[in-house]
Amino acid sequence: MNLDISNIINISVSQTPVGVSAYNTSNLALVTDDTPGAGFGDDGYKIYFSASQVAEDFATGSDTLNMATAVFSQQPNILTGGGYLVIIPLEASETLGEAITRTEGLVQYFGVISNLELSDTDIAAAAALVQASDKILGLVSIDAADIAADGVFDDVRLASQDQVRCLYHTDAEQALLFLAAYFGRNLSVNFSGSETTQTADLKPLVGVLPGDYSSASVIEAKAAGVDIYVTYGGIPRTRTSGENKFFDQVYNRLWIVGALKVAGFNTLATVSTKIAQTESGVDALKAAYIRVLELAVTNGYIAPSEIQASTTFGNPEDFYLNIEQRGYYVFSQPVSKQLASERADRKAPLIQIAIQEAGAIHTSALIININK
Repeated sequence: MNLDISNIINISVSQTPVGVSAYNTSNLALVTDDTPGAGFGDDGYKIYFSASQVAEDFATGSDTLNMATAVFSQQPNILTGGGYLVIIPLEASETLGEAITRTEGLVQYFGVISNLELSDTDIAAAAALVQASDKILGLVSIDAADIAADGVFDDVRLASQDQVRCLYHTDAEQALLFLAAYFGRNLSVNFSGSETTQTADLKPLVGVLPGDYSSASVIEAKAAGVDIYVTYGGIPRTRTSGENKFFDQVYNRLWIVGALKVAGFNTLATVSTKIAQTESGVDALKAAYIRVLELAVTNGYIAPSEIQASTTFGNPEDFYLNIEQRGYYVFSQPVSKQLASERADRKAPLIQIAIQEAGAIHTSALIININK
C-alpha cells in the first residue's frame, strides 16, 4: 500500500491578492455631438490611441476628428503618460453633465473636453459635477463676455472650481483645436518618471494658431483665471493665469491624492493576512504613502524647501526638518492614544502629510547696475 505523503506534509499555496490599478491622469474623454459611423459600436463610448483610428469612425472635417488630431499631434501627448482618448457621443437631449454621469462608471477617464456649445446653465451643472469628482473639465469660449467680470468663466473662478479649466480664443475653428491641444499636451505627464511634471505656461501647441487678443481681453482673461494662446515676439505660446490656480497645481494635486488612495487601498487589500493595529502596522501603511511621496519628489512635483509653513502638526522641529530635507512630512498619532471606538471600528490612527510643491518659474525681473 502506497500512502500519500500529504498525510505527513500538507502544503497549501497562498497567492498574493491583486490590488487596483495605478491612478491614470492621462486618459482624456471627448464628448461630441458628431454622429459616429456604423463601426463605432453600441457601448456608448470607444477608446482610441491615434487620430487614424478616429478617422475610421468620424468624418473628415468633423470637430471630433479635428480635435482628436490636435490631441495626438502634441509632443508630448496623452500617450506619453500611458493614456488614451475615449470618445463619447451624446445621446438624445443629453447635456454634458449627463454624459459624464452616464459614462464615468463604464470607462475610466480623467480629463473631459467637448465640441458642444454650452449654455451658462450647462456649464454651471458640469462644473459642479466635475469639482466634486477626481476629474478635470476643459471649456473654451470665443465670447469676450464670458471672461469679463461676472461672466460665466469668472463665475467659475469665484466659485473656486479649480478643476474646471477655462480657455479663451478669438477664432471659432481654432478654439476647439486650442482646447484639444491644450489638454493633449498638459495631460501628458508620466508621473513615474524623473523630472516629468510640467507647467502649461509658455508651451507651444502643435497645429494651433494664436488668437487676436486686445490688451483689455488679455487683462480680463488673467483676472478671470482663463488661459489664452498668444504670441511673444512672433512666437505662439500659452499664457496662463493662476487666479483659479495654475493647471499643473490642480493636475498634480489630483494625481497625488489618487495615487495615495491606491497605495493605501492596495496595502490593505493585497496582504495575505492582515495589517495589525500596532505601530508596525501603521508604519507599513505610512511606508506605502511615503513611496508615493518619494515618487513625487522624483517627478518634480514636490521638493525640499526651507520655506517656513505657518501651520504645522506633530513635532514642529521634525516638521521643518523633513520639509527642508525631503519636501514632505508624515505624522501619525500613536496607537496607544487612539480612541477605543476607533480601534473597535478597526481604523488606523489619523495620518497627516505635509508637502512642499516645487512650483514653476513663469517670470523673472532683473536689475542691471552699469558703472561708467
